[in-house]
Amino acid sequence: MGKHIRSFGSGFVFLLQILSLFILLSCAKAENTTWPMANVNLSPIQAWRSAYYCLQNASKSCTTYTLNTTGWLNVTHADGPSFCKEGCADHIRAVLQCILYVKKDFWFGNKATVQHLNDTIDFGCNNPAGFNGTSFYPPSGSRINSAPYILALSASALLLVAFL
Repeated sequence: MGKHIRSFGSGFVFLLQILSLFILLSCAKAENTTWPMANVNLSPIQAWRSAYYCLQNASKSCTTYTLNTTGWLNVTHADGPSFCKEGCADHIRAVLQCILYVKKDFWFGNKATVQHLNDTIDFGCNNPAGFNGTSFYPPSGSRINSAPYILALSASALLLVAFL
């Protein structure tokens, strides 16, 4: 009878340890939404979510100029000097850097990349022509980061020829 009580006691302790582990894991927060660059080893979906969290980082001093998923900076020629000198350009650059750190191949709704928007800010702040209300983006016919697709297509064609 003593053996059964010991096995029951050790089973109870094991069950208690498992339950406490589940309770601790339910309290753990694996994704950092306030500082997305702290999220490491991201899966593609987590990288997109972290990039979205970067976009949610809004400045209190630059409420007129917010970056969203469309890629439009909403800066006109008349607004250019205040955008560049009041820290709004620096804030947008920090948001773009955050996006670049969490998802290097991020593209916006207008097919612009982080580099295109950085180039738009540099051009608008450093040239007398300033901003024109649009951002730099690739032509509609080009495909961003198409090298992996070409490689996969050529490998598929090679396998098809090899098995015929």
